[in-house]
Amino acid sequence: MKFKEECGVFGGIIFNGNIAPIIKEGLYMLQHRGQENAGLCCGDDNMSIIKGKGLVHEVLLDNLIENLEGKSGIGHVRYSTQGNSDDIHAQPFMIRYMNEQVSIAHNGNVSAAVLMRKEFEEQGEAFLTSSDTEIILKKVIRESKKPPSEWVLSEIGQILSNNFTGGAWSLLFGFPGRIMAFRDPFGYRPLMFCEAKEGYFIASEDCAFQNLNVTKLIEIQPGEALEVLPTGYKIEKITNAIYTKKCVFEHIYFAKPYSNIFGRNVYQARVELGRACAVENPVDADVIVPVMDSGFAAAIGYSQVSGIPLHMGLMRNHWEGRSFIQPDQKSRQNKVLRKLTPMVSVIKDKKIVLVDDSLVRGTTSREIVRMVKKAGAKEVHFRISAPRIVNTCEWGVDIPTKKELIANKFEKISDINNFIEADSLGFLSFDTLKEIFGNKGWCYRCFSG
Repeated sequence: MKFKEECGVFGGIIFNGNIAPIIKEGLYMLQHRGQENAGLCCGDDNMSIIKGKGLVHEVLLDNLIENLEGKSGIGHVRYSTQGNSDDIHAQPFMIRYMNEQVSIAHNGNVSAAVLMRKEFEEQGEAFLTSSDTEIILKKVIRESKKPPSEWVLSEIGQILSNNFTGGAWSLLFGFPGRIMAFRDPFGYRPLMFCEAKEGYFIASEDCAFQNLNVTKLIEIQPGEALEVLPTGYKIEKITNAIYTKKCVFEHIYFAKPYSNIFGRNVYQARVELGRACAVENPVDADVIVPVMDSGFAAAIGYSQVSGIPLHMGLMRNHWEGRSFIQPDQKSRQNKVLRKLTPMVSVIKDKKIVLVDDSLVRGTTSREIVRMVKKAGAKEVHFRISAPRIVNTCEWGVDIPTKKELIANKFEKISDINNFIEADSLGFLSFDTLKEIFGNKGWCYRCFSG
């Protein structure tokens, strides 16, 4: 799988102590959602910010964050779908307006930002970044015309829903001692809130709360907003969700297996996809081998239905990050070769079923097939627990252009199979995917032309 997605957010207010270490831990649990940049902003009277290019543990060093004081703050991990991956594009963004501070962190993608930037520039506005997040913040400031301390949840929500209806935004605004959170009316990206013994917290996924003593867990619904203060919180509906478009790829790939998003457990959903793939794409084989780590849960499901034993025929080097972080195809292929090591004792002289969650360009899958055959496999059959990807995404997933997608290069599955050099190839059907998740309420754009 070679996707980038923007991004992961975490924020909160704690009852005692300083929140910076908790934000760092929450972002670490969301590292899978963004590996290019990391940052946090916190403070009760005067906010401080640390951010930069790199992983959470590389940017948010202990000797830096232990000096940050404040019970409230927000943080962010990022992939670049709009804007570069240099330090200036790292979030949160923080500005001073009317002699007050406000910060913002964003998960999603706002298509209206392109035209809005042009309009702003024609009016004399200058931008420090090429990120849509900066445009969101400047639009809110223009519309509100108030110091941040006077921003009201419903008013900010109305500005967002009136101007960015066509976009995907799970947004956090940080103020000294206060946080606001907003989820777009389509609900493309998840946003979770929890009460804990330590305080109140908001994040892209509930896996970020696993080291907290959670007493209550709430999914912020599409079109809802949240305000958190040291004394409590409130949730308001800012706009009606006419129909939702929850990103199905959150369940297929992006979210952590132990997260619960959009009302269901991610791991169980992936096992179910693997089971369905086995029903639709049976094969006579000796061993099922998951493409680690993305194909593991689906491989379990495939094994349950097929009765073929599952073995760890490809061991992952966990010092290597996700391969889709790499900026070019050659780097991605080299990273795959470093990341996965074939287990010859499992693979040699066996008919192998490789199970993965998706097939994008096909070049990485071909490298894996070659690797397994080089290790002595008698046959290699590739099974994908998702349909063919035939379309791009406008809502924060950096799917390649249509011409790069292998399903658009080759209409027949047999031709795709020849390209990746497997003995056979099978995808989950689009109809079955919709049966599993439902015909309504989900965004299936990438699977439908």
